[in-house]
Amino acid sequence: MDWKMPSSQVTINGSSFQARRGELLLDAALSNGVAMPHDCRAGHCGTCCVRLVSGEVRGGEGSEPGIVHACQCRIVGDAVIEMGQPSGVRTVEGVLSSLRPLSHEVIEVGIKTDRALPYHAGQYVQVGFSGYPSRPFSITHPLHGDPNSCSVCFHVRRMNDGRVTSALGKRIAPGHRVKVTGPYGSAHFRPNQECRLILVATNTGFAPIWSIAVAALRENPKRRMMIIAGGRTIESLYMGPALTRLARFPNVLVLPVCSTPQTVTSAVKPGRPTDYLPRLLQTDVLHACGAPSMVDAIKSIAALNGAACHADPFLPTTDDKGGESVLTRAKGWLSVPSRRQAGQLALDREPPILSYGIAQARGE
Repeated sequence: MDWKMPSSQVTINGSSFQARRGELLLDAALSNGVAMPHDCRAGHCGTCCVRLVSGEVRGGEGSEPGIVHACQCRIVGDAVIEMGQPSGVRTVEGVLSSLRPLSHEVIEVGIKTDRALPYHAGQYVQVGFSGYPSRPFSITHPLHGDPNSCSVCFHVRRMNDGRVTSALGKRIAPGHRVKVTGPYGSAHFRPNQECRLILVATNTGFAPIWSIAVAALRENPKRRMMIIAGGRTIESLYMGPALTRLARFPNVLVLPVCSTPQTVTSAVKPGRPTDYLPRLLQTDVLHACGAPSMVDAIKSIAALNGAACHADPFLPTTDDKGGESVLTRAKGWLSVPSRRQAGQLALDREPPILSYGIAQARGE
């Protein structure tokens, strides 16, 4: 008697092969010689997302109808799959060009690359400082000035017992050689859309959100947008200057929140980002970046309302001793103007910021 699992025919971009039912689509593709791009294998980065043209798979639903994560969906019958062209991942070399403290924990890291690394706002790369293991960091927009085609910028939380981040500014100093590989991730900004954008971040999840917001407003300064930036404590909200600049736009609503009660400023709302989501429409597009629990909650709420959600959870790095990802969170102060004004996003100079807040509370 033949006890083999029944097989199905899978067709990817016109090429067909037989695969076992119950097998992960990504594994089946790779074992049959199909070079399917992939990265995290956890259904988060979106690198392996493909379109299900016909047939059926189980699980792995993506942020849009018909899109599935190949690393998560299993083959249950014949299926026709459409896979996009390779994402343009490349490796460029460069040097650490700047380290700028944004708070007592978060550093803005600038890298000058030997050649350009094209990317979409919201994507991330693998950064490998010479002599150290590589780490994933989301590319962001610098808080001062504009980037050029041969520079990339990140927000990095320095962890005392992290193998890489604890060395920043010490053993890893300006001039240190580095390799940058990417870009990765599908939770990036999609241009030429008239929908309302709802951008949600916790801690250094704000790095890709800030990049997306800048790209969206450069495309259309009158875009409807809501930005919710959260942290556990008010000290973890380092992005005040950026939020102040965003709040100047006439159709942008900015809400900073923290889950720990504080009496420093009424500009920071109590609670969690999910407490302040508006009533969602099916035409809304959400981006959620940061703590996995927050990202999962936003994804679930979006799915219930039929809204598209592009998610980027910052997962722990397994060989760091710290409990959170090297991409995580921060410190600072935050205050948003009480009157939102129209204007352009002045990226080459620091905007005026309300002078009360954490600095006053600490007597600084």
